Amino acid sequence: MELVMKNLVFLFVAISIALALSGCANKYAVREDAVDRSVSIIPLPSLLEVKMGELMLQDDLKIVANSSDQEVRQVAEFLAAHLRIVTGFEVPVVDKAPGKCQRLFMDLTTTDSELGVEGYTLTVNEQAIRLSAGAAAGLFYGVQTLMQCLPAAVYADEKQPMTWRIPCVEIRDIPRFRYRGMHLDVCRHFFPIEFIKKYIDLLALHKMNVFHWHLTDDQGWRIEIKKYPELTRVSAFREQTLIGHPGRGAEQYDGVRYGGYYTQDEIKEIVRYAQERFVTIIPEIEMPGHALAALAAYPELSCTGGSFAVGTTWGVFDDVFCAGNDQVFHFMEDVLTEVVGLFPGEYVHIGGDECPKTRWQQCEKCQARIRQEGLKDEHELQSYFIRRMEKFLSSKGKRLIGWDEILEGGLAPQATVMSWRGVDGGIAAAQQGHDVIMTPNSHLYFDHYQADPQSEPLAIGGYTTLKKVYDYEPMPPELSATEQKYILGARANVWTEYIKTSDQVEYMVLPRMCALAEVVWTAKEKKNWPDFQRRLHQEHRKRLDILNYRAAEGSFEVAIMTDYDDDGLVYIDLQSEQYRPAIFYTIDGTEPTSNSIAYQGRFPLQNTTTIRAGIFQQDVLKGRVAAKTVTLHQGLGKMISYLQPFSLRYPGGGDPALLDGLLGSGSFNDGHWQGFHGHDMEVVVDLGRVCRISEISTGFIQNAGSWIFMPLGVDYAVSIDGQAYQSVAALKNDLAALNNEIIIRRFSAPFSALDARYVKVVAQNRGTCPEGHPGAGGKAWLFADEIIIQ
Repeated sequence: MELVMKNLVFLFVAISIALALSGCANKYAVREDAVDRSVSIIPLPSLLEVKMGELMLQDDLKIVANSSDQEVRQVAEFLAAHLRIVTGFEVPVVDKAPGKCQRLFMDLTTTDSELGVEGYTLTVNEQAIRLSAGAAAGLFYGVQTLMQCLPAAVYADEKQPMTWRIPCVEIRDIPRFRYRGMHLDVCRHFFPIEFIKKYIDLLALHKMNVFHWHLTDDQGWRIEIKKYPELTRVSAFREQTLIGHPGRGAEQYDGVRYGGYYTQDEIKEIVRYAQERFVTIIPEIEMPGHALAALAAYPELSCTGGSFAVGTTWGVFDDVFCAGNDQVFHFMEDVLTEVVGLFPGEYVHIGGDECPKTRWQQCEKCQARIRQEGLKDEHELQSYFIRRMEKFLSSKGKRLIGWDEILEGGLAPQATVMSWRGVDGGIAAAQQGHDVIMTPNSHLYFDHYQADPQSEPLAIGGYTTLKKVYDYEPMPPELSATEQKYILGARANVWTEYIKTSDQVEYMVLPRMCALAEVVWTAKEKKNWPDFQRRLHQEHRKRLDILNYRAAEGSFEVAIMTDYDDDGLVYIDLQSEQYRPAIFYTIDGTEPTSNSIAYQGRFPLQNTTTIRAGIFQQDVLKGRVAAKTVTLHQGLGKMISYLQPFSLRYPGGGDPALLDGLLGSGSFNDGHWQGFHGHDMEVVVDLGRVCRISEISTGFIQNAGSWIFMPLGVDYAVSIDGQAYQSVAALKNDLAALNNEIIIRRFSAPFSALDARYVKVVAQNRGTCPEGHPGAGGKAWLFADEIIIQ
């Protein structure tokens, strides 16, 4: 199924459902507010009006699909199949429905051209249902909405003894973005075709239309290529797998041979399955980096000639495809020829990310290629590689997608960029007139922790909560109206280094996928976090449970946040991802119980205080008690300017993070630590007026196993006017960079009291990981939590 369903652009389809219900006009009428609570559609439609009344399905229901379009009949059968199972009704799909019976008419009546290929309208009143669309894809999404208007039991796999009622609604729905997707890495861990189908079903349920299938990487090659049988005999299996994170003490391995691959017949089966659900599959074949598995089978494609073994640990490896060897390009073209024959979609993803240039710098063939092609350096050599692959794919009628590293050295003419290292790559590509898919690791990496890391299964790191996903805005404000047209949409990544089972994949993506579905489908101005919580918890979790998906409950921990008014008064706000939680808290140092203070809304704080809070259900604590000491100081809630930006991957709460009164814990990804990647932290605090100050301190964390180090030093300076600064302290670090303990230190500088309005803090990032560290030479992280000004 083509992404934009080009072959259906001029097809206009409508489903009309006439249900003759004798005497039902008032029998099932209900209050509008009651119906409101019964409608829980995710993603939220563009326009949804809930009306009085409801409609009840009868056992003589017939679907009349009076259309010659096979896909329209396919959608009708899809709906009928579900209804047959749960209602026990026959629900035939027919050309005509003679006599008196309930009817679902499908015809070509819509004239609403704004619906495009994927939009639809749905009207339900007490006599009829009408579903109209411009194409079969729109009908399919309308069916998803119609099913979500029914009780959650409609998703059951057996007959349900109940009455099937649908509230009266008026819906007009058009997706915001045309690219709405999910990714799955099957290389680090392999998943059977039964689960791939289940994953596709999950996309369809949420009106997502693209499945990005990551099929090759250092740790495994998962697609059968008939011309190169060693790719499945050798490259598909590794001898063992790392236990835990790399670089944290002595590494341990499980000693178990691991692997698997998909045959071409299995891939064809999956593609057909996806097409029936209007999901396009984009295969990813990594090049020129992440090639270790392929090189294990064909070492002659490397710069050194090998030998190699399929990767058993995680990370980035120096051995990549040799860009100076024409045999590599013959190999890649042979592979891609078979790939494009399997996947009918518009795109093929070629990776292009994390390709070290070490081997190329030392390779005679690569250096000769640079000279022959008049290239400036190895970055342009990578661009040459990508351009050559794009030209080949174009000859096959396909378009190339790559990670944002393909920008380096110059972008191939028709390439589409996936912006994963934040948003800068996507902005740059759009400004150059290239299509962009946003997938920033700051918000859309679903292998990151989604709740307190201390209580969650082992993950790669990061901290991406449900609300953080919901708050994500794919359209960068830096772009002009013309440039915004190049942002096709967004999609989440699921890397599986620490996700071993299908069950765990579901746990990591749900309910965050539900939030992303609304981000990419629903108009920005229609999004509403409290209402999303209501819909998720009121009905959608029931659907997921009935469909046998394992969704994470989300965090039961209370987020203790600070807020401020114009007069500088500090307030405490207790937040939770749970829907209408019963939060109880204390401020006297005791542990909260269900008899403690019930949280009703934000409350003021007069002094530095430790707040303890928990969520209780039926007098039982859910999760664990959250405790935070809120430190009141003169900089609290004041304006801060960043002379060097923090990382969007670890924003710690954004601009206010370093002046919110909240200190970080021993987990660098707890949401209170702000990260700076490869460069210094340099900020200026504006106290708003001249104050008498006598001490400045800043907290930092070292976790060398995660490439996080203490600053080399911290400098403090103050100013009256923001122009002339007086140094008050220059502190040096004495903690060894290779100390593998997790250590928090405050760099404190007491000094004789003086007057100042501006405070400048410069913390010196060591820049790169030191020699002897597993990441030696790679960018180092610097993490800070709070600047306290007394």
